Amino acid sequence: MITAIGSLPFVNVDEAIDHIFSSCREVPFWPQLPKRSFLEDMYVQFLEQVPSVIIDEQNERVYVDTSITSGIERFYEDVATNNLEAFPVSEAAAPGLYRLVERLSEIKDDVKIIKGQLTGPFTIGLGLKDEKGQPVMYNSAYFDIIKKALHMKAAWMITFIKSRFPDKEVMLFFDEPFMVSFGSAFVSIAKSDVVSLMNEVLAGLGVKRGVHCCGNTDWSVLFSVDTDIINYDAINFLETIFYFKDELAAFLRKGGAIAPGLVSSSEAVLSSSVENVVGLWHKFGEAVDALGLGAKWQEWFVTPSCGVGSLSQQAAKRVLELLAAFETARK
Repeated sequence: MITAIGSLPFVNVDEAIDHIFSSCREVPFWPQLPKRSFLEDMYVQFLEQVPSVIIDEQNERVYVDTSITSGIERFYEDVATNNLEAFPVSEAAAPGLYRLVERLSEIKDDVKIIKGQLTGPFTIGLGLKDEKGQPVMYNSAYFDIIKKALHMKAAWMITFIKSRFPDKEVMLFFDEPFMVSFGSAFVSIAKSDVVSLMNEVLAGLGVKRGVHCCGNTDWSVLFSVDTDIINYDAINFLETIFYFKDELAAFLRKGGAIAPGLVSSSEAVLSSSVENVVGLWHKFGEAVDALGLGAKWQEWFVTPSCGVGSLSQQAAKRVLELLAAFETARK
């Protein structure tokens, strides 16, 4: 089956959903539209009402002011009592989520899985800065709030979707573009700590979970995370996951799957063809077969290599068209 990462370059929500319905009918996703509003920025969308987080919409800035402690006690009470109603993703920040569930009945008979997504804890931890300009990941006391907030936001999103479509499976991806920085001189965090923080956020959600990284990284880290799917850019980094053969094999043996990003998320997609995508898919499959595990890679999800929110609308439409054409071709 095919699906996409989440971001699209449209500003009209229904237009975005129209394109999703015309391509990813079996696994529709709710569209993130960063060109529509700053509230849909990946560092803003899931941080509303989190204590000490300042969202300055006018100046398009988000940061943490750790001197502001109001709301922290109530925050922990809501976490302890699993009060999901205290952790909504608002319609102002994610109109695509609300509109998707309103319109999903249009294609309900075709839908097999409903996909949601949110920014992962490693990326938030490094991308979100405090009042001194330091990544919040290095403030362990405050970062605990961020991790718990992301977990609760994820649980709220799942409940929101399932309450309207209880008979449909839900899948949630955590987007981790900052994982490309792991192991660099600028990121001083141990592998075990990364695995631990991701597991803390992903644990107990009760749905299929994926982690998306759109660049090269130390894949042994993500293969150690308790997730069901690893989604990566198989156009630019096809062979890189296979450098970690033992860790990859262990991940697959415990039931994990790889979702290769086979459709370009750059303007180069305008010159790509479905034959290019199918050819890359077979090359990916040959590499999986070489592991000798009998993995059923033909049944794994296929996506674009990354989100397409920064592309032209023409290119984004082509991405979705190629995904749909690929799905038809491989059947």
